[in-house]
Amino acid sequence: MNKQRGRPKRGADDGRARILAAAGELFVGGGYQRTTLRSIAERAGCDVALISYHFGSKKGLFAQAMALELAPAEVLERAFPGDPDTLGIRLLVLVTTAWERPEVSGSLTHLVQMAMTDEEVRQPFLEYLDREVMTRIVEYFGGPDARARATAALTLVIGVIFGRYVLRVPSLAGQDAQQFLDALAPSARVATMRRVHRVRTGEQT
Repeated sequence: MNKQRGRPKRGADDGRARILAAAGELFVGGGYQRTTLRSIAERAGCDVALISYHFGSKKGLFAQAMALELAPAEVLERAFPGDPDTLGIRLLVLVTTAWERPEVSGSLTHLVQMAMTDEEVRQPFLEYLDREVMTRIVEYFGGPDARARATAALTLVIGVIFGRYVLRVPSLAGQDAQQFLDALAPSARVATMRRVHRVRTGEQT
């Protein structure tokens, strides 16, 4: 098979569907870390440059191959500009805004539900979150408390997603979006502030 290279010609098979199919098979079968753009290109019968043309990056391709309309890492990049101490509130607003869109929440919820029940989906998804979300937040904060602050940020996001959109806890899902944001805003602001003391397991408050 001749490999399709670079930007597709007008009216030609642009290779997008083949790339998505190949990527889905390889991400599920081999995991996020072990799957390379080169191996995907080989499976799809195209050049790596064509993947970059359509999807921009490995994480962009993964997001779409796993049926995501809006990649978690893309939301993260939009939240980064600004004061690190207020990252929590920016993440809360962006995540909630994204999940309130039916065309986004449907595919995202489907992926999360699959990841909860299917090991073949769960493993590459967790690798993606660890490498492209958690690691990036740690790098963004920097300093000795970076991992603690990143843990708080990711926990906030996961709690919002599961509580309101996946499990649909009535007291959370029943509020309109603005009420939900207003209720969580104080906790979100505190979550990613610089740590001034350490809480130990079993400590009394």
